[in-house]
Amino acid sequence: MDFNGYGRRHRRFRALCAISLALAACCHPADSLADDAPSYDRPGFGFAPNVLKRGGFAYEQGLPSWSLSHDAGVRSSQYMTDSLLRLGLGSGLELQLGGAPYVRQRQSGDGGDQVSEGRGDSTLGFKLALPSHSQDWSWGALGTVEFTDGARGIRNPQRQYTLGLDIEQQWDERHAVNYVAQWQRSGNSNSYQLAGNYGYALTRRWGVYGEAVVQHAQGGNSSRLGAGLTWLPNERLQWDTWCRHRISGRTPDWEAGVGVAMYFGP
Repeated sequence: MDFNGYGRRHRRFRALCAISLALAACCHPADSLADDAPSYDRPGFGFAPNVLKRGGFAYEQGLPSWSLSHDAGVRSSQYMTDSLLRLGLGSGLELQLGGAPYVRQRQSGDGGDQVSEGRGDSTLGFKLALPSHSQDWSWGALGTVEFTDGARGIRNPQRQYTLGLDIEQQWDERHAVNYVAQWQRSGNSNSYQLAGNYGYALTRRWGVYGEAVVQHAQGGNSSRLGAGLTWLPNERLQWDTWCRHRISGRTPDWEAGVGVAMYFGP
């Protein structure tokens, strides 16, 4: 992969963010775009509370995602092609296998540039769709473990465990709100995230969403705002673009990405 055009790509990502923020009013909008479409976990913070049907298989791929940070005079950027494979097991259960086939990290400061690249860590997860007595509410829980099997300089120093709860409220055919709570543990460190997503279906094919994320960790608190756009050419294919911006605390200044999700199964 050629990264010589970093400046041009940076400008394109900033333009992508501007377009997404302008389109979004402030969820995973896939649920409301087409009645027959499965619920995809991307884009946005959190995950869809619904699971795939027994034997259903979904492939979700970042093309890629990008982040930019500044800390103590050091500029850090990362490109990542994150992948997620989902398999419906039945009885409200879903198996998830994730990873990043390619990651490139670059740090620039007074000491010069440092570049690391290679495969990222892999993840194993199980999602459970919780029972609901209302058609307007959906509940789901997702537990994952991220291993330390990535390339040197890329992988995390310790395994990371994540447990999340996603609650979706469908207001009507066009409007939906997601409430997300998540706990993460790595070594002896814990962090907690809360997020709210608002999704709006422009048509049966196009949707926008906005989100707010707050985090509490040992290093302090942080907050971010994000927005995105999705397009479903048909009920088995979704394209997306998204971005997220730091509001406060130690978190990436900018995050953005383009991705695709495909469904195979009944």
